[in-house]
Amino acid sequence: MRFIDLLRTAFLNLWRRKLRAALTVLGMVIGTASIVVMISLGIGNSKAMEEMFASWGDLTTITVNAYGSGMGGRGGGSEMTLDKRAAEGFAAMPGVKAVMPIINSWGMVKSGKYATDLQLAAIDMSQAEAFGLKLEQGRFAHSGGTLNNIEIVFSGYTLQNFYNPKNWQPAVDANGMPLVNLERSRFQMTFDYNNIYDNQYEDPGGEPVQRGKFYKLTPVGTMDQEGNNSWYSYIDINVFQKLARENKNFMGDIDINKYTEIWVKCQTTDTVLDTKAAIEEMGYGTYTLLEGLEMMQESARQTQLLLGGIGAISLLVAAIGIANTMIMSIYERTREIGVMKVIGAGVGDIRKMFLMEAGLIGVCGGVLGLILSYGASHLINNLAGDYMGTLPDGTPLGISSIPPWLAMFALAFAFFIGILAGWYPARRASKLSPILAIRNE
Repeated sequence: MRFIDLLRTAFLNLWRRKLRAALTVLGMVIGTASIVVMISLGIGNSKAMEEMFASWGDLTTITVNAYGSGMGGRGGGSEMTLDKRAAEGFAAMPGVKAVMPIINSWGMVKSGKYATDLQLAAIDMSQAEAFGLKLEQGRFAHSGGTLNNIEIVFSGYTLQNFYNPKNWQPAVDANGMPLVNLERSRFQMTFDYNNIYDNQYEDPGGEPVQRGKFYKLTPVGTMDQEGNNSWYSYIDINVFQKLARENKNFMGDIDINKYTEIWVKCQTTDTVLDTKAAIEEMGYGTYTLLEGLEMMQESARQTQLLLGGIGAISLLVAAIGIANTMIMSIYERTREIGVMKVIGAGVGDIRKMFLMEAGLIGVCGGVLGLILSYGASHLINNLAGDYMGTLPDGTPLGISSIPPWLAMFALAFAFFIGILAGWYPARRASKLSPILAIRNE
């Protein structure tokens, strides 16, 4: 028999018993929808975690600190030296794209009668964009420069944090808007607290004390509040080293030749963990978001397998329903099978006809189940949207995701389950004796 004849015959046979066929297809619909939705929950959960981790920082970046464990750990052991030589060594490692040394410190900024504290991060400004630092407005400071006019990128919260040091009142208007702004305000930076709290603190013993200098400060941009490390104000590392030399009496025991940490950017995520392990072998402490993400994804995969297993139970019940339908069909069509064999239908034709009917049930159930899955996934995401929150760019975090490969797999698997469930009934039908089948009432 030709394929088109087999398909037409299978459809007509199912159509003759519409209710039974519809109930069997319904079982496949529920089974397919169950396994797809269950797997989509695991995929969506994993995807949401990946997007969330990515919003926290670059997955290809390794943060290196000086406190290794001596056994390749994350910290808590002997102190290593993070300096220019160490940075050059990291840059020469295979798979490393860029290296950025960082010195973390502090400072104070004054604008008119208002002031605020700063968390300073001294970095190589030429590498800022490469490491995913995001601006709300403006530009990054130029590398190098003098102390006559220092360029700085304020944190995303600096302008809102100005206050009056005399009464501690915030520098905001009646509407809560900052009174200090980049366009009209002038700024000075100092590392001497007495320059800010002159009325609160007197010189001990009445002896004159050398006051720290004020430096003209030019904010050239502000960090994105939702960006990575947006709470820091950024200054060029060479400029900061000059400031530290002039203000060593106020900045404490800071070694300008040593770095607080070094960021190491890998070319791809595939090389991150190997590079991280190699740096740990040197004795440094390390941290990368990718490692945390992989731990979370491993947990998500286990959850996904559990959810998929629960959905597979529904599909197994549907497969049993197909087998039952086909066996009942054999009993009802025994005489018909005998006639077909007598007029020349081969064993293979009989087997193919029953397998086609079973496969058709599987495909119809798979298609309808997939449609139901998309509807259920959309409903789940809408209902859970208020609880899952959004990414920094406003994109909602869904908990159900059906990628194209899952949809194709669901259809193929539904067809396979139908064929598998119909194999025994088809084999049994093909072995019926024509004589006994015709004599069957």
